[in-house]
Amino acid sequence: MVFIITLGSLAALRHIFSFSIPAYATEETTDKDETTEEEATKDSANTSILLAQTDQPATLPEQSAPSGLSNPSDPSDLSDPSDLSDPSDLSDKDSLTLALEDSLRRDSIRRRNTALFKKSGKIWDYDECLPDTQDQHISTAVKFGITPVATHKAVMWKAKHHQLVAITESPFFVVEKLDYSLPYLVPKAKDLLTTISVNFLDSLQSKGYKPYLPIVTSVLRTTLDVRKLTRRNRNATENSCHSYGTTFDITYSRYMPLTGIPTPVDSAEWKRGELKLVLAEVLFDLRNQGKCFVKHEHRQPCFHITVR
Repeated sequence: MVFIITLGSLAALRHIFSFSIPAYATEETTDKDETTEEEATKDSANTSILLAQTDQPATLPEQSAPSGLSNPSDPSDLSDPSDLSDPSDLSDKDSLTLALEDSLRRDSIRRRNTALFKKSGKIWDYDECLPDTQDQHISTAVKFGITPVATHKAVMWKAKHHQLVAITESPFFVVEKLDYSLPYLVPKAKDLLTTISVNFLDSLQSKGYKPYLPIVTSVLRTTLDVRKLTRRNRNATENSCHSYGTTFDITYSRYMPLTGIPTPVDSAEWKRGELKLVLAEVLFDLRNQGKCFVKHEHRQPCFHITVR
């Protein structure tokens, strides 16, 4: 009796306050899950039946290639290899580009030189004004120079017997550090070098330039020095004028200020080519006087000079 009264009271309270019992929700959820599992089972069964009726697995429909594009599986549609860019073409383009740049650079130098030559009453072209050949230099070197020697010791012997003189100390020119030659010349060639340097300083002063000393870059070479140099410099020859003590090179791209310390301002002045023109005028005059042969070099930026 008490149980019935208690149960009736709970039912009344649930009806009044609408209490929900979690157990009901769990059962409903469980039912829905069971229904989903049943549907999934049915779908799986249907899929199995469809697969069983098919000999091959289902595949996606074949898509046609877009128009204008070749099918890579068809060898007949492959591009002709001759249509592809050849790496050699790129190298050819590079070489052509380099050749064009070199041509433009030479044209720029030529135009600059033309403007400089208008200021000069003597030089109109470096190659034409200073054109002496290797044969001319050699024949004169043989006539006025020493017999070529093989070792530095032999050079010292000739210097001791006054056949050669040192040119390391002078207030008029500078001899840079030499790798393949020695700072010795026959007395007549040293006198020519001094004359060139003095005339250059005098000409700079008369034209309003700052004083600069010319720089000697190559002098006397032994036969061993010549052999070493020909392995490194294709412009050098076995029968070198430098072997006779009559020949020296003066660079036209660098000069030494009296302070002994070149500055960026000095370098900018050299690049304009005005000092090269002054030096060329000095050499042109001495060449016309029969004092020397001169060659305007290109591979090495220098004037190649042999005493006469």
